Parts: sequence; structure tokens; C-alpha cells
Amino acid sequence: MASKRHALRAQRTRDLLLDGMYRLALKKDFREISVQDLLSHTGVARSTFYAHFRDKEDLLVAGYECIGVPPTRVCNVAGEDRIVLDVSAWLFNATERHAALTTSFFNSPSHAIILAHLENLLLILVREHYRKHGIHKDQVLRGEVAVRCFVGALLGLWLWWVRHDYPCSAREATEAFDSLLNDGKWPPTAGQ
Repeated sequence: MASKRHALRAQRTRDLLLDGMYRLALKKDFREISVQDLLSHTGVARSTFYAHFRDKEDLLVAGYECIGVPPTRVCNVAGEDRIVLDVSAWLFNATERHAALTTSFFNSPSHAIILAHLENLLLILVREHYRKHGIHKDQVLRGEVAVRCFVGALLGLWLWWVRHDYPCSAREATEAFDSLLNDGKWPPTAGQ
């Protein structure tokens, strides 16, 4: 019982710090936010912050983890069922839910820091999925090329979408991306 209370208290602290970081990021550039700013804004003690996070970038990465793990789904490609990582829907839907924060991050001078962390997270997720389903194991170079091409294409479309102020819904962006990269059908069928 005590360990459950401790876990709940720890999660509340992490959530408070994440919320504080997001609120500050709406007002100023990520690089300008100090740990002290965060502590003053949230009322969390310095020792408590460092008990949970190494630094503010570790807190940023934890924010990506709060989105959860992308689900998988079965997709039929050329008559063969494949298990695909639904990372495009995961990314576009999370961005749509947090559009103000995403816009703030990517209109700031420190957008490269945020993008580097997102790219790294996507590379890890896609690489693990490809390894689990045998796409990455035959030849290391081919597997890594597949991972990086997929993530590069996803980030390219996503950045265009964010920088152009979300010109279509998350669902439409996901369907267009998936029809090319996951389903192997391009151009998409009528109605997409």
C-alpha cells in the first residue's frame, strides 16, 4: 500500500513538472527556461526535480513518453497481411491534441533540440518494430535504411504540416502518409 502511494505521489510530481514545462514553453523559448524557472513555477524542490529527471531535456523526453506507445495494426499489402506500427496516427493525433504547444516549440529558436529528441524517439520505435517483425534483421544496412527512410518521410510530412499551420486534419495527414508508406498504394484511392 505504501509503495502504491509513493508511486502515485511520484507520478503527480512528474505530471506537475511536465505541465509546468509546457506552460513555460508557451511563453518562452525552451533554451531560456531554466530548472530554477521550472521549480519556481511549480513549487517543486530542486532535490525532488533531480530525483525524477537528469535535466530539463530529460523532462522533455518524458513528455514524449506521456503520449504513450504507438499501437500496431494489420495492413494488407499486395495480398499479404503485415503488422505495421501506427506511428503516423500516433504522431499526428498527439500533435493535433497539443497544437498550441507544438506550434510554440517549432516557432522558437530551440526547435532543433525538440526535433532531435522527437527524431530519436521515432527511430527507436520504428527500429524496434522492424526488428521484432523481421524487417531489420536480414542486413543491417538495409534495415537501417528502411528505418531512416520511413522516419525521414514521416518527419518531413509532419514538419510541413506543423509549419503550414495544420492545413488538414490529423486523420487526413495519417491516411495520406499510410497509403504511400504502409499500404504501398499511391496515389491514394478516391476519397482519401
